[in-house]
Amino acid sequence: MSKRIGLLAVLAVIATVAAIAALLSTGLLHAPQKKLAEAGGTGARPAPPRAPPAVPGPLHGVPLVGSTGLRLLVSADPPFVLNVDTGAVRPVTGLNVNGSPTLTVLPVGQAAVIWLDRHTSPSSIPRAEIYVVRHGMTHATRIATGWGVAPADGGHAIWLLSFQGARRCTLAKIGLDGRTRRRARPIGWGCTWRSTQLIDTGSGAALVHGRTVVDPATGRTLLHTGSLWAIADGRALTSTGSGPPLTLTDLRTGTRWRLPWPSRIRGTGGSGTDQAVVQPGGRLIALDFADPAYALTGTQVTDAWLLDPATRHFRHLPDMPAAVQLKFTSMAWASDGRLVMLAQTDGPSGNRDLLAVWKPGQRHIALRPVRLPARNSGSDAFVIW
Repeated sequence: MSKRIGLLAVLAVIATVAAIAALLSTGLLHAPQKKLAEAGGTGARPAPPRAPPAVPGPLHGVPLVGSTGLRLLVSADPPFVLNVDTGAVRPVTGLNVNGSPTLTVLPVGQAAVIWLDRHTSPSSIPRAEIYVVRHGMTHATRIATGWGVAPADGGHAIWLLSFQGARRCTLAKIGLDGRTRRRARPIGWGCTWRSTQLIDTGSGAALVHGRTVVDPATGRTLLHTGSLWAIADGRALTSTGSGPPLTLTDLRTGTRWRLPWPSRIRGTGGSGTDQAVVQPGGRLIALDFADPAYALTGTQVTDAWLLDPATRHFRHLPDMPAAVQLKFTSMAWASDGRLVMLAQTDGPSGNRDLLAVWKPGQRHIALRPVRLPARNSGSDAFVIW
């Protein structure tokens, strides 16, 4: 993260001892400057302040040409499917989206789940409607009511976290056909919707309660950590909140490695790690760092990196960092190893939506403008369809 640098008062070089004495006698030489000289031991002039880093320009790269074969299921009110090659947009049917609900989409195997919150439940007992959309389709079918959702059984079912009271919750497994595969069972600790989460780690589901991460299938504690970002190849990427340090933990042996923080976005003042997505097969983690006010400006910036958990090495994506609208920018992996980003940037005539595609080893990100309906559901998520 860029450092916040205040303006430093720099004393003029004093030519003679008499001149210094004169300044001391008038009180013009203040204590902070004197202590600075004493700490250095030589009375040398302090180093000039560092200039703030240049603010990145809008997301850029090379034109994305030819057929991509990409279709995206995008969070919106209602969700829609975008055919990247033709530009066609088809809304998802089967949802009652009246009342401006909060809505997001997430992949579950070859299908997708839609999570829809109408904000009608008591604050202590949150509930959302859970729908499934089959691969290639645009019709949603309701299969459950609960709160937290994550893939189960290799993408043929979901884990469903439900709240029964202010400090009571259950965990069940529901097939994508809506049938119960494992009956709801109480979770042993006092859980609240703020302290207990069910998340998709990229390599399976995890139940997080405070600093404890549990395998929902076995109940086994995987690790204790601050923030869990992803699990890939049996190694968990974690951080302290959204900022440093980054840590990689081998879940089989318990070995931990402190990782260097790769981005200039350092994780203070609302900035830090924003999203982590695991490549199919679990070999790489794409990690995005975000700053909503880069270098104390109003510019929102994203900075994407790749982490290889096996070697613990980071690789900077080309054409990064870049200025984007963070609330409308996210990324996902395609099954063929392409990293896909749907982003919004400032253009000459206002905001514009861009599709960015990059495959490890390529020298530039490839970009194509896309025309999208308003993404007004409170989520920037999309599923490659």
